Amino acid sequence: MPGKSLKSSTLSRRDFCVATAAAVTAAAVPLGEASAQTPAKYHRLNVSNPKAAPVLESYKKAIRAMLALPPTDPRNWYRNALVHALDCPHGNWWFLPWHRGYLGWFEQTCRELSGDPDFAIPYWDWTKEPRVPDVMFKDVLTPTDSAYIAKYDEFKGKFQEVVAKADYWKRVFTNGAFDERTQYGQLLYRGIRFPEDLWFDVIDDPRGKFFFDLVQARGLTKEKPEFDERTSKAVLLSNVLDALSPRDFLTFASPRTLFHSGLTGFGVLEGQPHNRVHNNVGGISFRTVGGVTTRIDVGGFMQANLSPVDPIFFLHHSNMDRLWDVWTRKQQAHKYPILPEGPDFEPWSTEPFLFFVDSEGKPVTKTNAGDYAAIGDFSYDYEVGSGEEFASSAVAATATTPTPPQVQAFRADIADPWTGPAKAAGGAVVLPSALLQTGRDVPKLFAKITVALPPLAHADDYSVVIGGADRNPAEPQTAIPLSIFGHHLVHGPVTFTVPLSRPLAALRTSNQLAANTPLNIRVVSEERLMPHTAMATRGQNARAEVLSIVVEAH
Repeated sequence: MPGKSLKSSTLSRRDFCVATAAAVTAAAVPLGEASAQTPAKYHRLNVSNPKAAPVLESYKKAIRAMLALPPTDPRNWYRNALVHALDCPHGNWWFLPWHRGYLGWFEQTCRELSGDPDFAIPYWDWTKEPRVPDVMFKDVLTPTDSAYIAKYDEFKGKFQEVVAKADYWKRVFTNGAFDERTQYGQLLYRGIRFPEDLWFDVIDDPRGKFFFDLVQARGLTKEKPEFDERTSKAVLLSNVLDALSPRDFLTFASPRTLFHSGLTGFGVLEGQPHNRVHNNVGGISFRTVGGVTTRIDVGGFMQANLSPVDPIFFLHHSNMDRLWDVWTRKQQAHKYPILPEGPDFEPWSTEPFLFFVDSEGKPVTKTNAGDYAAIGDFSYDYEVGSGEEFASSAVAATATTPTPPQVQAFRADIADPWTGPAKAAGGAVVLPSALLQTGRDVPKLFAKITVALPPLAHADDYSVVIGGADRNPAEPQTAIPLSIFGHHLVHGPVTFTVPLSRPLAALRTSNQLAANTPLNIRVVSEERLMPHTAMATRGQNARAEVLSIVVEAH
């Protein structure tokens, strides 16, 4: 792959969108909902459906085969996980297409190595099942099984030389200039200059490691498989439906950035259920007993960039991809855009994805983000799951206008931009009374909150608290904890998109939601919100600056 000259797509945006829409319609509509469409070749089942039992047996065979492959084979289980650590985008608008490609090629490898030509990755509907499914504690479906590498030293001993000799580090020059559209160019964007940088990230980074020994390989256990309270709220159907409500790709997905290793913010789907499930399964939880909230971290692969070592990673992301498919079909039914619009389209669709390999371990030929805008040649669909009613209701009430109604935006006046252990920050916004009503036709409200975080901060240090007129309460029902998956060096402001449905309902119930009066939106340090917390005190490092708050009606 490195050394190959990659050219931007010459397909026009209109032609691309027409082709993409046709591919989505043909390959992503659930069977039985559009009999006139060509059915997909593969069907991804809910992991808890009894019919998924033989699929899971094939999954076990594939995992065992990948674990048995030599480290020199790119299809080796840990080599595949390293692709995620080296190249995965989080907190930006390439999050969804990159993971679609990653799962799609992995699924083909599973077919090849399991001998099951019909294999399709099951999905984990954590809305219906807010706990690790029992079957995922059995055999090699859990990373605590003895088939996995037991200790970090063994892992490094097996893979250090292989990684150092891989093509990742090959330097390519075109017309005398270094070619950034290579694997090594992409690694430099992530601050990985040579193999030692990768090993630092994997085990030595004081902010958190990527590799966990067998005893800590997964945080949630067979004895205690349930989500903590924060994660349980993040995966509620009401939250998922809020996440599916935006009318544009950037609000639904995550904000734009210049390259896919940059973290700029989170849409609801990535910032809430995705991040929370990752971190909680990976051993990060919050427990409140007698008014004292404790942050617990028992370790686990799912909390960090080597998360694909845990087989449940692929079921989690299969559900994320399913929800993207639901949103896409909802958008199509209303004739709303399904991809970035206008001048955003070209840079989004031509972003290079250079680390995927096929079922033979060879570099793939589809190397741009636009190649994964639709399910396309992967040719799978999904068993109906949580949130599907959103697409179904959109089909039933198909809009006649070719363009969506304009999104209304209301900017808050920032009263105090700085937050920390001693005080909250934020401002107030006045919303039209019509937007504060309840009803089927009332738009969904989202707060886009842009915050400058300390360089080594983690979003778990902060919550967004919504308050009514003349009041900024700290009741849990009006607080939405923020979350970032993994650990990152935060180079610039981060925008969190927060759904307002639940906190507004709580304010309405307590008669704190008055029409045409300011709605207070505050970013609060967890140490201030929960003064009796057992979380570590950061002191000055807990300070953050609220740059803007915009409430949008979708």
